[in-house]
Amino acid sequence: MRDAFERAIIENPDDRASYSAYADWLQEQGDPRGEFIAVQLALEDESRPKDARDALKAREAELLAEYEREWLGELAPFVFEEGTERRTPAGYVEDYSTGTKTLWERGVLSGLIIDRISTALAHALVDSPATRFVRELHLYGTMSGYQGRIAEELQRVETPKGVSDHSELFELIGSTLLANLRVFRFGDKEAEPPENGWCDCHTFLPGLEHVIASAPRIEELHLLCNEYDLDAVFVLPNLSKLRVLRAYHVGESRSQKPRYEYGLDKLASNPTFANLTHLQFHPHWAEQGDGGGGDESFIPLAQVQALLRSPHLRKLTHLQLRLSDMGDDGIRAFIASGILKQLQWLDLRHGCVTDEGAALLAACPDAKRLERIDLSRNAVTADGLAALRAAGVNAVANNPLTPTELGSREYLREGDFE
Repeated sequence: MRDAFERAIIENPDDRASYSAYADWLQEQGDPRGEFIAVQLALEDESRPKDARDALKAREAELLAEYEREWLGELAPFVFEEGTERRTPAGYVEDYSTGTKTLWERGVLSGLIIDRISTALAHALVDSPATRFVRELHLYGTMSGYQGRIAEELQRVETPKGVSDHSELFELIGSTLLANLRVFRFGDKEAEPPENGWCDCHTFLPGLEHVIASAPRIEELHLLCNEYDLDAVFVLPNLSKLRVLRAYHVGESRSQKPRYEYGLDKLASNPTFANLTHLQFHPHWAEQGDGGGGDESFIPLAQVQALLRSPHLRKLTHLQLRLSDMGDDGIRAFIASGILKQLQWLDLRHGCVTDEGAALLAACPDAKRLERIDLSRNAVTADGLAALRAAGVNAVANNPLTPTELGSREYLREGDFE
């Protein structure tokens, strides 16, 4: 019976009735987890009187204090970390804590937030029965990225082909955790780059695409890191449930890969992305010397046009294409494609759209449907913005480029510079 109840929860984690039935059965067996599920279900009712809610919260805390270590199993030492500082032969003190935090919902471990994943923690994530319910995983970095390479004798999983260094995340490939995961975020804690300036990403993970390939139920991907193969993500066949794809900072020079720009044409031709509603990019800044005179956008006009022609992205409502040199021709492509009829939100920050492009949008009836269009750090002047707003287009155009900045393509250097 236990397996049947748990399978039902894993298959449909939003079905309240499955948790309630499981709680009743567990309480009949004398299992305190049943009461914990019932308490957390009751706390979802915010209309309960304050005294009743306070009593439930107190009981929730009591149950966690008594049983959380037991329920976490192999994960417990990483959540309740002790003695994580070690002194090196040179006399320095290094911190080996993982910073693992738990999120309990409806009596099960539904989420994990981890500062630095170690090999031992990765193995605990694979081995602990508690992680079979985890739907949301936030990882801000790896221990090898912080302390150096991991020992080969600790590896259980073979390093993916074409990847030179083994990462702790590779130990999760093929795990139940990844198989049931709905939301995955990997990379820097500071999610949104500044509007006026560059950003500095310190998280790198070559081969991350192989981890993503092992997550068939993923609905949200937030990749705030560098040095993985984004084009390989675009051709994966297992992302049919994906609704949100946010990829920031990634970008390599021509010397590192044969194709410099993002392969949006590959994404556009992949029917797997039919459920995508949010697509957000903020690339690495353009590095001089990448060929063709340097300062080339990772999101050029040709790739934007390919994306707009996609027959599969019918559910897309939120589109963000930053650091693109598509300019006013890109605005023409948006209008001609008809995609403005379905979009609710368009972010073209850090680009070279001018007042000419603003006038095109002002004259387009579909642009008035947008809840918001962001043209900040483009070359749209106060007059261009006024024309948009006078036409009923809800636009913002903060910190416009100066003529000098536009001429030097400064907007392409407002991404990650690491």
